[in-house]
Amino acid sequence: MKRDIYLMDERSSVDNYKLSMSLVVPRPIAWIGTFNADGSVNLAPYALFSVVCTDPMMMQFASRSPKDSYKNAKREGAFTVHIPTVSQKPKVAITSQEFPEGESEADAVGMSWTKAPNVNAPIMDDAGVAFECEVHTFVELETSVLTIGEVRAIHVDPTIMAADGMADFKKLNPLSKLGRNQWGKTEDFI
Repeated sequence: MKRDIYLMDERSSVDNYKLSMSLVVPRPIAWIGTFNADGSVNLAPYALFSVVCTDPMMMQFASRSPKDSYKNAKREGAFTVHIPTVSQKPKVAITSQEFPEGESEADAVGMSWTKAPNVNAPIMDDAGVAFECEVHTFVELETSVLTIGEVRAIHVDPTIMAADGMADFKKLNPLSKLGRNQWGKTEDFI
């Protein structure tokens, strides 16, 4: 098989980013919830997130630069991870835009929230899944920041659960990110 080789140091970081993000697909979307300094809610989508440890359960999200989610998690010591559905794509797209510091993305898209019972972060009322995370570690990697949190509680809408105690993927209906400005949805199961 013939392959083209792209040497990272011979290309711009933007070109490397675009190529990588079009190859590592689909990437699940997380809505990261944090409190701004004034108590308003910051809600930002991240396609660079995942579970990084299972015992204890830990999740991470990565910012290509120190964004509000990172700053708020660092100040408050907590964040929440929500799994948006395909039907929430318009709201996810709006919350992905740059908002002025302190302006609530949750308010902008009409999402109500409550304070998480176990960590100092918000839980979106319209989210079927929410993980409460207490900050564990920050890792600064050149121009990016990795935020890792230990999961303290998982909130799940019982209507998305299957009889075996796991999520029914058709009911969970998670939104994912592909390359360019393309989104994915889970339809087929093998």
